[in-house]
Amino acid sequence: MYEITVKLPTKKIERIITHLYQKGYYQTFYEVPLDVVTDSNGYAFVEKRNETTELNIYIDEYIEARERRQLVELLAIDESSLVVKEIEELNYQQSFDDIFLENGWVITTPDRKNHYDKEKRIVLDSQGNFGTGYHETTKDCLYFILQNDFTGLSVADIGAGSGVLSVASVLKGASTIDTYDIQPVEREILYQCELNGVRPVNVIQSDLIKNKNRMNKKYDWIFLNIGTQENIDILNAQRLLDCKDTTFITSGMLEWNSHRVETLFEEAGFLLKEKKQSNEWVTCLFTCP
Repeated sequence: MYEITVKLPTKKIERIITHLYQKGYYQTFYEVPLDVVTDSNGYAFVEKRNETTELNIYIDEYIEARERRQLVELLAIDESSLVVKEIEELNYQQSFDDIFLENGWVITTPDRKNHYDKEKRIVLDSQGNFGTGYHETTKDCLYFILQNDFTGLSVADIGAGSGVLSVASVLKGASTIDTYDIQPVEREILYQCELNGVRPVNVIQSDLIKNKNRMNKKYDWIFLNIGTQENIDILNAQRLLDCKDTTFITSGMLEWNSHRVETLFEEAGFLLKEKKQSNEWVTCLFTCP
């Protein structure tokens, strides 16, 4: 396989992708340049549409004269701008290092699981959704989960992503786990359950802000690891602050806006039992006295 690379303005790439496809160039990749900005809800990303970025085109066979001529014409560039190299394999799968958590647990991959005690490991093969274990919010949620006993308890994991928090709660003894996510993550979460040798959890695809009647039962624990505003919207839409017998883990919040969620819980009569911050990310454990 061959990789052909050319630098072009982002706006131009967006215009020509369809033409490349029509000419038989089906495998293309480019990264849109982004600016990271902050607002009252946390981080946001703004496309830098006037920037130049690399367009990569992948083809199985490369006939130099023909390909160069065709691409020069399609891309409207100088021939010297094309960089061509042969690659052995086009592999989009990202490899992950083992993640050592604070309380003696480790997140590892299926091929390395036998390196660790099965009593203190989470096996994770992320298929691309949030929750690889690398992010501070995931690690800190796991810190709270793995130091508690969930035997016989019910759990709602809202914004479940890969399902790593749900898997952790099953490993700690939870009897009923419902995962909620706006994305279609059922296949991935059930796969993670299989990797860890735990019974499948219930996966529900739903927008809990718009579908206000979707959650119709009470839970002993609720995990909310999305973002400050999303956490607030779900708490209000689902009237979760009425659940006085529930313990909450809330995360995805930043140091400059986490007070909004803290205030909401305090006004509802909950106690901030423990708070953990990693870099700018804040995770809270709330109980009702």
